[in-house]
Formats: sequence, structure tokens, C-alpha cells
Amino acid sequence: MTRDAESGRDGVSGNVFHGPAPFQLGDRNVQINHIHHPAPQRRPLVLAGAAVTTREELAAAVRLDWAAARRQFFEGAGTTGTPSDGWLGLLAWLHELDGLTADDLTAQIELVDHRLRDDGLPADLKLLHLLGWLDPQGEAVWRGTVVTPQSLSEACRIGRLGESGPEWELYRDLCDGGLLEALAGFTGLSALRGTQRAWDEAWHSWRRLAARVPGLPPEAREWAESGARGLLLAALLPYPESRTWLRAGCERVTPPPTGEIGWYDWLRARDGGSDTPVGWLVRADFTAFAAAQAEQQRHQAAVDRQNQRISTALDAASTLRDRQWADYERRRLSPSARSGAAVRAALWLGAWGAATIPVPWIMWGWARPDIAATVSWYVIALTLAAYAGRLPRVVQLGAAYQPPLRRVRAWAEEARTDRASVRRGLIRAGSVVGAVLILGVLVHDIGAVATTVLLVPLLAAAFYFARIGALHDWADEHRERLRDYQSRRAGSGGLPQNIARDVRSPSARLRADAYNAYIRQFTGLDHSGKDEDRDNGRRDRT
Repeated sequence: MTRDAESGRDGVSGNVFHGPAPFQLGDRNVQINHIHHPAPQRRPLVLAGAAVTTREELAAAVRLDWAAARRQFFEGAGTTGTPSDGWLGLLAWLHELDGLTADDLTAQIELVDHRLRDDGLPADLKLLHLLGWLDPQGEAVWRGTVVTPQSLSEACRIGRLGESGPEWELYRDLCDGGLLEALAGFTGLSALRGTQRAWDEAWHSWRRLAARVPGLPPEAREWAESGARGLLLAALLPYPESRTWLRAGCERVTPPPTGEIGWYDWLRARDGGSDTPVGWLVRADFTAFAAAQAEQQRHQAAVDRQNQRISTALDAASTLRDRQWADYERRRLSPSARSGAAVRAALWLGAWGAATIPVPWIMWGWARPDIAATVSWYVIALTLAAYAGRLPRVVQLGAAYQPPLRRVRAWAEEARTDRASVRRGLIRAGSVVGAVLILGVLVHDIGAVATTVLLVPLLAAAFYFARIGALHDWADEHRERLRDYQSRRAGSGGLPQNIARDVRSPSARLRADAYNAYIRQFTGLDHSGKDEDRDNGRRDRT
């Protein structure tokens, strides 16, 4: 075989060879016999309506209509195991190309046999490998979009954080594998050679390390299995664009002091150094997790201190309130206070009895003074029975029993303005008048002895109803004080146990309620003791 000296090229013309020696690919010293007759007319390849005859023309057509090229060459009948016409046409067209160097032929065989015929390789990757062989000097296009160092950097920065958009789609395809190797076939991205292997090794190394981190928070552990992969690639990309935002991300977050976050210190000690992919990952992403956790711990510590101060103040207020209540109860139940209560009950019920005695004299005294006198004694007996029934409760109330002996007029004015009280008063007055009338009629008709016998059940009823509380106990102030004391005790339901939480609630209503509940624990603690001493002293004298 002889070389084509006229062509002046180190190549093959016509793919027709003569001579006894075999043709050796890659051997630039082979002798090629050129047949000096016009080359046969080559059939062009048609893609998306355009006829192409050169590698550059087909590359331009692929870049222009990626989907059409993928469908024609690598989809269709080829997916069923039967070669499609589009694939056979591409293969024939590639074999008929002129002007290929020995290196081109070697790369073509590698492309066809180990890329385009690989059933495990996705159609898009096959097309990208084809485009890289056709026009390695041109733009790298992936699924119709130009891929640049900037777009790779943005895919790592933005795509790993999102779930849609072009950056996310490119990042997803990068994670699927094989894309970086195919992109490295373009001259503009040739620096990517070996990046896929280095990325896979860094990813597996990182996952083994992350699985051993003690105390890693759940959200950080989840990120270690997902988004962390993109930052490892960014640290491996041989372009300044990715290093720029990596460095900015590291400078934006201040790492927590050593010893504050145990798992972070553990990672920093095993990340291999700040300039390694894992080192960049720890400094950028996991420093943010550690700083957030440290801030949360400091905030929680401040909250705990505030809660402790609130709890201490509430405990002190509760202790003081219990002591004041114990003093109040001691004064209320002292012998002198109970004796005073018995005297006040005698005076109060005696006043009502004395006010009732004139009624029989008005009704019967003008005609039958004896009947009026007998009914008067009955009224006195009923009053004594009511007093006897009421006395145990009065003694139990002690100083809390405070009938309005010194404010009868004020009590009467208050009762008069209350229609319900006026109605009840009229009913009671009518009942007293009716009872006096009936007793007088009974004494007149059946005699005093028989009426007295009939009066015994009435006396028992007066005693019973007074005993069970049918009469007003005049201890409203005591009940209010008791209710207030019990409502401010822990566990009573009136004191919210979440005061410390609600004072920081975003709800203004909850904050106001918690503040009021907190302030209420201290109400009356400063001056109530003196007021109670003065009030109880006055009541004891009564």
C-alpha cells in the first residue's frame, strides 16, 4: 500500500486499499494506494429535514434539534432489539466519512462499539458522545442546552437545593452518572476528565464517614445522604466559578467554638483538610448545621434560665401566699374570732326575731292579747331553733361570718336596688305574716297546748334548714378570698403551667393572658397582711 502523496494529508481516501500488507489502524507509516478516479457520490444524511454531509453539519443539526436526533438515531425500532433505519443510516454515514485521520478512525471505533452500541447507555448520553466526536471544538450541548463551567457550577449550587428548574434537571442528570465523562470529550470541558471517578470516590468516602458521625441531627443526616453530593462535585470542578461561591458560603457562616457541638468537632477532625472535597462540604454545609444547632442550644439555655427565674419567683410568691393564708386562717379560727362570730349570729338573728314580734301584736293584740303573747313566744322559739341550727356553721366560719350589723342601711339600699332581692324579701315577709296569722288562728281554735304540740315539727324544720345552710352565711368575702387563693395554687387549674411558654407566643392574646397570670401571682402580697390585720381586728371587736 502507498500513501496518497497528491493529497498532502495523513489520511485515507476512498477507504479502498491494495497491496499484500494488512491495514494497521494507528500506524501512521502505512502505505496507501490511491485510486486515481473520481470518488463515488456519497449519500447525505437527513436529520430534521436537513441534509448533512460533514461532521460539523451533523453536529450543528444535533445542537439545533436534540430531540429529533435522539429519536431518529437511538429510539424507535432500536428499543425492541431490531436495528432502526435511523440507526443503520447513521452507521452507514459514519463509515462513509472522508478525511478521517488515524486518530479519528480509532475514536470512531471506540464511539460506535463502546458507546453507541451500548444498550445500557441512555439515548441522551449516546447522542452527547456522538456530538463530542463530531465536533469536539464546538459547544457542549445536553438535551438542547449549552453546558458551560458556569452552568455546571450553578447546577451544584442551585440544583441540589431545588426540585425543579433547569439547574435541578442538570444536577439530576449529573447524579445519574456518565454525563461528566461525556462532557469531557469537548475541548472546552476537557478539564472534566477524571472528575466523575473522583466524584464517585468522594461520595462513597463521605457516606461511610457520615454513617459513623456520633450525634448527627436528623436533618443534617438527611442532608448528608442527598444535597451533600452536589457540594462534593462543586469542590471537584476544575473551574473558579464553583470555588467562588464555595468560599463565600464558608465565609458567611461562623463555625461554633470548639467543644460546643461534639459531632461537628468529630467531623472536622476527620474531613481530610479544608481543601479536600469533604473538607469543603463540612466547612460550607455542615458548619451551617452546627452553627444553627449551637444558636438553638444557646437560645434554649437562655429560655431555661428565664423559666428558672420565673419558676423561682412563682415559688417564692406561692410560699408567701401560703404563709399569709395560714396567718389568715389562724386569725379566722381563733377562739376569740369564733366567739365573736357566735355573738354576731345571736345579734343578727335576734334582730330579725325582735323585728317579727310586733307582727302578732299588731294582728291580735287589740282583741286577744293572750294570743299575741303566745305567738310572740312561738316566734322567739323559732328564732332560737334557727340560731341553734346555724351556730355550728357560724363557729366554723369564725371571723369570716360578717352579717351587716353596722351597715344595715347600706345593705338595705343594695337589696332595694336588686329586684330579685326585693321580690325575695316580699315573699319572706308575706310568709312571716301568714305564719303568724295561722298560729294565731290555731291558738284561738284548738288552744295553746295543742298548737304548741303542732309547733314542735316547725321548730325541727327551722333547726334543720338553718343547719343545712338555708340561711345566708354572710361569708361572701371569705369565699372570694378562698377561691382566689385556690385558683393561684399550682395544679389547681387556675395557674397555667405554661406561663413561661406563652409569654413568648406569637399570639398577642396568649402573651397577655400569660402576663396577667404571672402578675396575678404577686397581687396583694405586699400590703394584704396589714389590711387583714386591721380588718380582722375590727371584726374581732365586733
